[in-house]
Amino acid sequence: MTLVYLAVAWLVGIVLGKAIHPPWQALLLLGLAAIVGWTGWRDYPFVRATCVFLLIAVLGAGRLLWALPRLPPNALAHYNDIGPVLVEGTVAAAPDERDTYTRLRLRTEQLTLPGEQPVSVQGTALVYLPRYPTFSYGDRLQVTGLLETPPEFADFSYREYLARQGVFSLIRRAQAVRVGEGTVYPHWALLLSFRRHAQEVIGRILHEPAASLLTGILLGVEGGIPKDVSNAFAATGTAHIVAISGFNIAIISGIFFRLFRRWLGPRRAVWPSIAGVALYTLLVGASASVVRAALMGILYLLGRHLGRSTYVPASLAAAAIGMTLLNPLLLWDVGFQLSFAATLGLVLYADRLERGAVRLLARVVSEEQAQQATGLLSDALLITLAAQIATLPMTLYYFRRLSLVSLLANFLILPAQPGVMIWGGLATLAGMLWLPLGQCLGWVAWLFLTYTIEVVRWAASIPYAWVDVGRMTAIGTWALYGLIGVLTAALDPQIRARARALWVSLTGHISDRLLLSMAALLLLMAVVARFSLPDGRLRVVFLDVAGGDAVFIRTPSGRQALVGGAPGTASLLSALGRRMPFWDHNLDVVVLTRPAEDVLPGLIAVMERYPVHHLIARDEDCAGALCDRWRKAASRAAQAVWRGERGLQLTLDEGLLLTVLHPGPSLNPRDPSVVVRLDYGSVCFLLTGNLQEAGQETMAEMGAWLQCDILKAPHQGDTFALTDGFLRQVDPDVVVVPAGDPVTFRQQKRDWRLEEQSVYRIEERGTVEIISDGNRYWVETEK
Repeated sequence: MTLVYLAVAWLVGIVLGKAIHPPWQALLLLGLAAIVGWTGWRDYPFVRATCVFLLIAVLGAGRLLWALPRLPPNALAHYNDIGPVLVEGTVAAAPDERDTYTRLRLRTEQLTLPGEQPVSVQGTALVYLPRYPTFSYGDRLQVTGLLETPPEFADFSYREYLARQGVFSLIRRAQAVRVGEGTVYPHWALLLSFRRHAQEVIGRILHEPAASLLTGILLGVEGGIPKDVSNAFAATGTAHIVAISGFNIAIISGIFFRLFRRWLGPRRAVWPSIAGVALYTLLVGASASVVRAALMGILYLLGRHLGRSTYVPASLAAAAIGMTLLNPLLLWDVGFQLSFAATLGLVLYADRLERGAVRLLARVVSEEQAQQATGLLSDALLITLAAQIATLPMTLYYFRRLSLVSLLANFLILPAQPGVMIWGGLATLAGMLWLPLGQCLGWVAWLFLTYTIEVVRWAASIPYAWVDVGRMTAIGTWALYGLIGVLTAALDPQIRARARALWVSLTGHISDRLLLSMAALLLLMAVVARFSLPDGRLRVVFLDVAGGDAVFIRTPSGRQALVGGAPGTASLLSALGRRMPFWDHNLDVVVLTRPAEDVLPGLIAVMERYPVHHLIARDEDCAGALCDRWRKAASRAAQAVWRGERGLQLTLDEGLLLTVLHPGPSLNPRDPSVVVRLDYGSVCFLLTGNLQEAGQETMAEMGAWLQCDILKAPHQGDTFALTDGFLRQVDPDVVVVPAGDPVTFRQQKRDWRLEEQSVYRIEERGTVEIISDGNRYWVETEK
């Protein structure tokens, strides 16, 4: 277990290094302190272990800081977002060919701006090209397109995801021309050429979707799998079948070892088997999950060579240290996390589940029959269950869905997967030598592949095959892991006995009535939480905050946004408190519509109360004590700040887009209001803040994207603040009027222009909530 403890210390150091970013001087002092402590108190085991743990953690943090990307002066990323460019470079990896487009990584060398001379650059860009013509690794290309910074989404940083892979620029809507051959690695080019040829052979011996599925399972190329098939695998919790992992590596290493053992004997067969596993890992792309499985497979083969049994936790720890030593940023790779969690689940739960199954079956059949039945169930059901227990919190956090048919689907299709790998591999190799032979063997592979696809499709068609659990916070994820840890400890007899003794000592003086009350309270909280979960619909709530203008948005998966503010703090905080789930204290997006006294005070209170992932603001002309307080609160609460300017877009949820329409790059101090448009399917909301007549005329004259179903009238002025041209272009079905000064409201006359529209005045109706499924919408009012 020593290696396991060292791995924990190393990983903790990496995590803390990313979270704190300590200066190297502090790490040096901590390392020296650990060495001094270990030297001076080496006779004290606890102190010695603590110092070693601290030293390894310091090394982990230092490795993380060393790996953080640093852009050189001529980095391509310095030219992001400046418009169309011409870039020349070499294709640095196998292109990712999808149904309608191709993504490729271009190692850039030269950049040319319109009307200027070429300049030397360095850096890798992710280029989006049409599906045809096709390109290959090593092609030298001239690419024209828009050079952009990778975007930030409401709950996912695509920019950070690509940065971990050394990519800091995107080129969208690109066109490319091949101009020659670039500098490549010959061995890597040969390997990719082999994979490309194998992929073409599979396409000639099998029909779709069997061909694309075998390509994904065998070669790690998943881009060609039809969307309906990939969605079915995701819905049934069987996507791991497509992604190459330990299951595939185990089959490959077993085939290599048995093959070479016949020719070379058991001991000599280890080294070519290791070489075969390493070669296959490179062939399929060497993703984090594949590398982890390959390293553990290689350690297993080495153990057989040395005549020693493999301790899986130590192998897992060695793989984690080795991979993060090369690239510590892998620790934030989803595939890396799921792969290690699944393997840990096998270590912790596989044997326990098998023993439990034997005891359960032994009640109705003999001991021998129970063991035989458990052996049949183990790989197809119990192993899957063990892995899913450990990956469940991550699955809910990253993918926000829970498959209710996962165990059934895995139980039915896992026995067929060795047939897919073996017969699919034989058919591919045979087809590369002589196509008719590959086609004959492909018929057998087709049986296993078609069985897999049809079972997955059938399972996905079962009603309630999966449920959308909405957004799960990081705290909720760790809490679920804590619960799993408690249950795991409870399965151990010794830990259970100690826990029971501790429970008796703690609760010996607690009355049954108090315990019953606590249980009832927990049940009540669970019921309340159930009704607070997202229902898959968009909810836009125009809050009743006197004298203010605040719109609360809850997306179909439970993300939350706030547009506008209020002159008072209590009214806005109270309105938010009634709408936000009791366990969720985060706002994904906040939009400052204008830096004014009827908006900032309430919004400052919100920023001081809730962490904010993304802030959209335009406050450069804001001055005074109130603005100083606002900027201080925003700097503490907001993780990312976006300039509220026409053209900014944020994806709040799947199919839900927020777009800023006003103001433009040059701010009019008389009309600084930020106007946003919210699109969900065919339903649109236009939130105007306090847009004045000048701003409305400017937007109408520019032909802005205005037509919407629901219009929120400007904060001050009721519907009479809407100009004829602006109202004509928006052409709303519903108009919501914010709560203003009651005296001003009573003086308003009827607006004859809105005879055909439904007008909801918050002064009359209270809070107005509009609910939409993307095709229709419903209006609910408080009064």
